Amino acid sequence: MSSRQNSSITTRNIVTVAILASLGGSLSTFVGYLGNLVNLSLGVPFGAGQFMAGLHVFWLILIRAIVAKRGTGTMGGLLKGLVELFTGSTHGIVIVAVSVVQGFLVDMGAEVAGNPHDSGTASRLVWWLSAGIAAASNVFVLQAFYFSGAHWILLTVIATLAFSSGVIFAGYFAWETLEFLKDSRVLSNSFSSTRPPTASRRRVTYRNIPAIALVIFIIVGSFYYTVAVAQIFSDPYSCTVTGLVENPYTYSPQAFVGQEVTVQAELQGANIHLDPANYTGILLSTILEAAVPMAETTGVRIMARDGYTILLDLDEVMTDTHLLLTEAEDGLWLVAGNYDGALWIRMVTTLEVY
Repeated sequence: MSSRQNSSITTRNIVTVAILASLGGSLSTFVGYLGNLVNLSLGVPFGAGQFMAGLHVFWLILIRAIVAKRGTGTMGGLLKGLVELFTGSTHGIVIVAVSVVQGFLVDMGAEVAGNPHDSGTASRLVWWLSAGIAAASNVFVLQAFYFSGAHWILLTVIATLAFSSGVIFAGYFAWETLEFLKDSRVLSNSFSSTRPPTASRRRVTYRNIPAIALVIFIIVGSFYYTVAVAQIFSDPYSCTVTGLVENPYTYSPQAFVGQEVTVQAELQGANIHLDPANYTGILLSTILEAAVPMAETTGVRIMARDGYTILLDLDEVMTDTHLLLTEAEDGLWLVAGNYDGALWIRMVTTLEVY
């Protein structure tokens, strides 16, 4: 191990970690929204968005490669997670744990791979593989907090997707970024470029076209999702009752004190299972009755904060005694005891009668 790896952390190192982690945390929030948009476009509540998982680890690889010191990956992960938390991550405080674990795994991979400033092809591949492992780790951390009943086959599939994303976006993409910074003399003599010194400026431009296209996709997609799809800044413990109703209003559990019911329900999804448990809340029929649906209405559209939407028959909703909104740690949760698990929705924000 070189002396560079063992030297003490300087003020410049701390500033570098802070800047990269802050950028990563801010942008990761919107990458998370973009992942939700991928889920929404495919009609699934979670999983498909793991295609973007490597972009979260990208910044941690940059931190650990540029500031090649033990623990900087974990430190960067902690700071990145905190920034992501305070910029509106849909995962709340759990995102800090996810980011710290990813940073720790990047550190472990760096210890095996060796100093990136002296790395060859084999060592570089170890960095890329560790990036994939770090990206896949989010699946299991989130599973521990949210999806304890997920089937192992589903976990394997989405973890594989996250791993592949990590190798490509956090491993290869990060290394190409470091090469570009070296060619641009931003990292003058601090990162050993594997590119021939005679590489032309045109070649550098061509090599970075995919990266530029990806950045544009992330910016446009995140902006669209934030503005047109998600309700990011809505109150998690209230939801709008709207549509073809005579009395549209904003539902809040406090306005229905004394009307709570308790039901026993079991979530039985294709990939997730939660054992039977008691849930207390307000029946959806009670909430909709207060809005007075018009005679021509036929259904209700229920939307979550991240844009995930389901449609239910209004007549069935009004007679269902196991369909209610309950308060959970992250907001209102639709408990649908007589429906498939895919219709159990977290963070409900809108009930639209149509």
